[in-house]
Amino acid sequence: MAASNGGGMEVDATVSPSVMASGVTGSVSVALHPLVILNISDHWIRIRSQEGRAMQVVGALIGKQEGRNIEVMNSFELLFHTVEDQIHIDKEYYYTKEEQCEYYTHTHTHTFTLSVVIPNV
Repeated sequence: MAASNGGGMEVDATVSPSVMASGVTGSVSVALHPLVILNISDHWIRIRSQEGRAMQVVGALIGKQEGRNIEVMNSFELLFHTVEDQIHIDKEYYYTKEEQCEYYTHTHTHTFTLSVVIPNV
């Protein structure tokens, strides 16, 4: 069942839009919700504004995986520090933020949280 998303693109109403290589055996389907991009952009811009220069930021992605289909639905920033060029994430902050997003981890099967590092550019 196809429906318009209002932007002129048809999407299958039963399946989330995905990005995947066509014609490739064993490809993975990934759906990235716009909120994730907004969260990452907001975090990077805030840090850059506070520090006066581009800085490395670290965050976590929250989503679900069903077979070879991955859906990333939310994200949050992480506090971290570096020791000898190694990133150390503040675990207490991570667990607090993960708890705040527990809707995703309790209502979806095969959920994941993945830490992501965006280098300063």
